Amino acid sequence: MSHPSAARESPPRPASPTEGIVVGMIGASVVALFFLGIDLVRGTPLLTPSILGEVFVLRRPVAVTSSVDMTAVVAYTVVHLLAFGMFGLVLDGIRRRSEVSSLARYGMVAVFVAFELFFFGLLAIASEATQGMFPSWSVLVANLLAATAMGGYLWRRHPALRRAVGRAPLGAPDRARE
Repeated sequence: MSHPSAARESPPRPASPTEGIVVGMIGASVVALFFLGIDLVRGTPLLTPSILGEVFVLRRPVAVTSSVDMTAVVAYTVVHLLAFGMFGLVLDGIRRRSEVSSLARYGMVAVFVAFELFFFGLLAIASEATQGMFPSWSVLVANLLAATAMGGYLWRRHPALRRAVGRAPLGAPDRARE
């Protein structure tokens, strides 16, 4: 005899790169929109991807902060989407494992912290070239918003993850599958 809630829930979806890529695109969009908002307030839309594209993709020693280089914007956008797409794939892989292991849920936290530290490190290395255009608070807020959006998407789409957290919260020993 099956449990009544089993009839309401759809069977688990097989692993697919599509969901990881969608998760990554959600994060990429949130960060891009956040910095577009900052650029609009500064009066120069697309300045952020222009500066980052000049420094990180086109490898210019100093970014132009008075105008937008559309080549740099397009180049950085491609890199930004690829990076977040890969991050989304990793995050979704950890999410799948997190449905059966509370230890893997620590992995999600570690991945977000590592991503944040990695980006702060990149900005520290490039701070002279980017002329201090990216204060720590803005990077932290953008990445926290992206993490919330990506995590929220996965949380809503995966009842098995919610059940796993209910059975064994982060740090609790895993119980046998019910």
